Amino acid sequence: MRKISYAQILLIIMFAIISLFVLMMANSYFESQKDDMYYNEFYSSYMRSFEIKYGNGSDFPYDKLGNNYAVYYGISEAFDRDNDYIRAVYMKGNVAVPNITKGRFFTAEEFDNGAPVAVLGNLCSRNVIEKNGEEYYNFAGVDYKVIGYMGREDEVTDLDNMVWLNMVAYFDSAFAYGKFYIDGGNEVQTDSAVTKLLDLLPDDIRASSSEIVHERRFRSISYFTQRIYDFIIAAIIVNIAIVSVFYAEKRKYRVAVKRMIGASYISIAAEIIGEYALFALSGVVVGIITAFLLRFTAFVESDEVMLMTFSVRSVLIMLVVTVACSVIISVLPVMRLFRQDMSDVIK
Repeated sequence: MRKISYAQILLIIMFAIISLFVLMMANSYFESQKDDMYYNEFYSSYMRSFEIKYGNGSDFPYDKLGNNYAVYYGISEAFDRDNDYIRAVYMKGNVAVPNITKGRFFTAEEFDNGAPVAVLGNLCSRNVIEKNGEEYYNFAGVDYKVIGYMGREDEVTDLDNMVWLNMVAYFDSAFAYGKFYIDGGNEVQTDSAVTKLLDLLPDDIRASSSEIVHERRFRSISYFTQRIYDFIIAAIIVNIAIVSVFYAEKRKYRVAVKRMIGASYISIAAEIIGEYALFALSGVVVGIITAFLLRFTAFVESDEVMLMTFSVRSVLIMLVVTVACSVIISVLPVMRLFRQDMSDVIK
């Protein structure tokens, strides 16, 4: 029985790591697809947040970030249902808006004209005052006319203790220092709005601004972590390619002998590709075992281990992507072996 080599062990381990990343990414995608904005402070899974110290709020370029986006500014957070969660809001174009249980939502004209109006969660009616038959929400000395209530009928969500103030009216007398949330509803629109915002910020303010990680209520891989994982996966693939070159060197004599006895290039290539597919399958098995065992470690509470759950579709994606990756990578040793002069190898 032929012994397994060091290079083969390395390849199996690296394919196992790739399979784990694929499993996490697949489950993160499935989680984001069923993400309910009403239980995530009405943010989509593509929202990005920044800590910005701008200055005069009326000069902040919230209205110049593109065609479809929402900008939220955190004024006062609440950690329970007994207090109001207050934010300033500006929306433009085609973005998600909450269900209105009474009244109506902001209009584009109210945003542009800076009308002092507000939309409240159903629980925030406790702090509403009435004047001349109209409802108002007073904040920082300004009476915001309540034009509507948002949320879901017969269901308490994150929106129920939220107060949304017209950002244009709020920044008319406030400084733009704090957390800004940019949400376009999808990755392309959000990234476009973020890019425009950063381009519009003065150099000194942009240099001091920092993107912050938003702790999502639905557990998923954050934007920053996904980018880091992209680099890690790329680095692993590069390392697999390097090990593959080493592995090809070890195989060249065996390939040369097969060529001498009449084996075709196609059969040899198929054998090598099959070996890499087998390494990938072995890596998937190791990855599944590792994901299972991690549930019994201190990492069990992490988002990554939480996302290493098994379903028919997630395991299938894990298998298909890992094997496909191995087939693509196997092209390198195949090409390297076929380019060598087999007669010189035999000598």
